[in-house]
This record gives sequence, C-alpha cells and structure tokens, in this order.
Amino acid sequence: MTVYDIVLLPANTKKEGDRVDYLDKMKEAKADFLSHLTYNKGYSKNTSYVYSSDLNIWSRWLSDREKDWREVRYTDVEHFIGWMMRDNGVKAHIANRRVSCLSSFYKWANHQGIIDHDPVHLAEKPKIPSRIPVYLEKEEQQKLRTALTDHDNIPKSIFGKKSKYLIKVRQRYEMLFELIQNSGLRISEALKLKVLDIYIVDGMAKTVRTVGKGDKERVVPIPEKFGARFGVWLNGREKGEYIFAMKDGGQPPTQNAARKMLKKMIEKAGLDKHITPHKLRHTYATRLLEAGAELIDIQALLGHSDISTTQIYAHVNQERLAGVVAKL
Repeated sequence: MTVYDIVLLPANTKKEGDRVDYLDKMKEAKADFLSHLTYNKGYSKNTSYVYSSDLNIWSRWLSDREKDWREVRYTDVEHFIGWMMRDNGVKAHIANRRVSCLSSFYKWANHQGIIDHDPVHLAEKPKIPSRIPVYLEKEEQQKLRTALTDHDNIPKSIFGKKSKYLIKVRQRYEMLFELIQNSGLRISEALKLKVLDIYIVDGMAKTVRTVGKGDKERVVPIPEKFGARFGVWLNGREKGEYIFAMKDGGQPPTQNAARKMLKKMIEKAGLDKHITPHKLRHTYATRLLEAGAELIDIQALLGHSDISTTQIYAHVNQERLAGVVAKL
C-alpha cells in the first residue's frame, strides 16, 4: 500500500459513511413527514401513498448524483424538473405535483429544524397549459343512466337467469355514479360514506355530509329528483353501514373497481369520451355553472381550498359559445 492509498482510504470511507448517513436521515424524515400528513393533516392513505412515491423518485434522483437532500438548492430542483420532463416525458401537471410534494416536505423539514432553508421556493415551476375540463353533456348523462339501469345487458347465468347478485352490484354503481353527478363528491369521499352521513326527511335524502381533503367537513344539498330515489334505495339500512358496501356490514368497493365499472358502462352507453369518476365531478360543476351558480358557490360545494382550482370551470361556457359561433 502506497502513501497515496493510505491518505485516500480514510477520506473515501468517510464519504461513504456520510452518504449512508444522509440516506438514512432522508428515510427517517420521510417517515415522520408522512405520519404528519396522516395524523396531523388528516390526509387519506391514497394521498400519503402518492407523496411517498414522489419523495422516493426525488430520493433516487439525488442518490444517483450523490447529493445530500439537506444541502440541495433551487437549481437542483430545476434540474430535477428538467430531468422529469425532458428526459422522461413527464407531463407538466405531474411534474408540478411532485414539486408541490417537495415544497410541503421541505417546509415541514425547515419548520422541524432538520434543515435551515427551503430549496423549492425559488425554483421555477413548469407552466401547465390551460385545458377545458372534460364532462358529460346532458344527453350523454342520460345515455349513461340508461346503460346503468338496463339490466338486459347483465350477463345471464348458465340457467338463463339474471343473477340477483349482479343486479345488486349494478344498482350499487348506478347510485354511486348518480350521487357523484348530483353532489360533486370525490370518489374517495363517496365510497367511505355511511348511512348516517345522509340527512333524510320523510324518506327523501336532503343532504350529504362528507369529510374531504385536509379533514375539512362540508354538507352538500342533494337535488329533489335524485334525493327521492336515493332515499328509497337507502330505506331500511343500518345507520353505521357503508352506503355502497358490497355486502351487509361489509366494506365498499375500491376506487379502482369503481373506475373499471364506469369505463365498462361508458362503453355500453356508446360514449366516445374518457370519463372517470372525477369527470363526473366535473359534470356536476358544469351543471351548476349552467344553472347560474357563482364560482365561490361551486368552490364551497366541491370542497376546493383555493378558488383558483375552481376557475377552470369559468371557461366551460366560453368554450360552448365558441362552438355555437363556429356553426354560423
């Protein structure tokens, strides 16, 4: 071993030790941050999972470049954004979501005294192109309703009869999708509803109470026409039962199962649109706007914390008018 080797060996060992240290510190900080989101901020498991995934991507990017997460600057964040969008084809809204996650994480870490600066604040964020929200027209809503209530398209058993179980499944999803279109609930909010969350008067469902993002509670009125049918469907249910339980006293279906069923019914309805449960929420907001609701009212009903999120619906009527004028 040369003198040169003797000099370098402790330095390399120290560098590797430092790397292990900051990776371990990142894991610890991430775990504490996610606990903070879940137990202090009231974030759902799904939201916390997304935050965890985004932080893992950031951590791997830093590790590949041997950067300490506690010492990065805004230029590193901008390089990360460039890497996502330029090298990996990540869309602007996804890149922005990940940067927003980093911002929340570093603000929390700064507040906890783990770091002494916020590297995300000064970073230039990608611009998201303005897009008109996708929603169902009234006639398309009717086509979806027809497909959901048409039991002839339910497969028959080997004995040539309609399965009572499959009919109940269809009715459950019919009510789920109708509820979203008549209340604007998020799919996560709708699936966790219990009978006691519905205010019923003389057999008619009047309002739905939900706890949304950030553990914020809101009460949404239900239109009379749907409220009457919804009240009948809920009749005789136990107060503590999940409304959309797959069996008595059981759990509701997963969000993924609901999305798959909606996609199937959209196809049966013959609609050439990519419609998700969230697009049904867009549909509700669009109907409100057409009925003359103000943006601040729509914000309250949808449970948006920021009016800027609601402003995407201000373009809906403009787009419709442009289409009408184009036909002149």
